[in-house]
Amino acid sequence: MLTPLLALLLSSLPVALPGVQEPDGSHTVGVVPPFHGEPAPPGWLRKASHAAADPDCRHYVYEAYAGKDHWLVRYVMLPEGDEAFRDLEQVFLYPRSAKEGGPRKPTLIPPSDVTVEPSDVRWKGEVFKLVDRRDLMKD
Repeated sequence: MLTPLLALLLSSLPVALPGVQEPDGSHTVGVVPPFHGEPAPPGWLRKASHAAADPDCRHYVYEAYAGKDHWLVRYVMLPEGDEAFRDLEQVFLYPRSAKEGGPRKPTLIPPSDVTVEPSDVRWKGEVFKLVDRRDLMKD
């Protein structure tokens, strides 16, 4: 039988979301668990944005933001040592109205046009709320 204190401690541990797998087989790293907020982004968004970003270094950060009419997705590459990379940061815009599978090509936004805050980003006067953040490492 679990003591109340042990039960409380076990219930506060982060729980992996069932069935969530990264498109490139990467896994979360660090002591801070992934952040998941509302509204939850559609399943196709991670796959579509990953294909568009094509992260080319082992360690990177994926962030999804919800706006009124769009999803904004940001990738930040964290190259190690002499690891080659194309871009340190990439930002994509997808319509929220897109059906399963998402649009074939997102709108590419220059990272310098986006203002990043701890829990949101701003682009062209629109505020996008952080709804998914993962610090990822490929094996």
